[in-house]
Amino acid sequence: MRLPSLPHPHLIVLRSAATVVLSCLVGQAGWAAAFLGDDPRYRAVHEVGAWVTLVVCVVAAVTYLALRRSAGPVNVVLALVVAVLAAVQFSLGMLGVTAPHIFLGVLLAMAGTALTSWTYRHELPPPRPSA
Repeated sequence: MRLPSLPHPHLIVLRSAATVVLSCLVGQAGWAAAFLGDDPRYRAVHEVGAWVTLVVCVVAAVTYLALRRSAGPVNVVLALVVAVLAAVQFSLGMLGVTAPHIFLGVLLAMAGTALTSWTYRHELPPPRPSA
């Protein structure tokens, strides 16, 4: 019995980045739910998580840009959308604009899920012919 081969290293990096992004987004939703459930102690955790999530989303977008040929245009656009939404989300949270912050948080989680799903289904393009 043969073990399956590993995917290309670029795919491993992209899939790992998408997984970490989605994990941060889900974690942020959990911390938000905890402090909105009348336990204000979790607000500080949500605020620290916001910094972590923003940095992770920006680093992931840079990773997708650096590996854009391997990532493909859909994944690169999704990674950039997630990073921009995370920055807007962060700003809304800092300004205390709660309703749009929550609404955008749902959209951000959906975009992060789409990025992860598309990344895991993505296959590398065929190699370029040598000249």
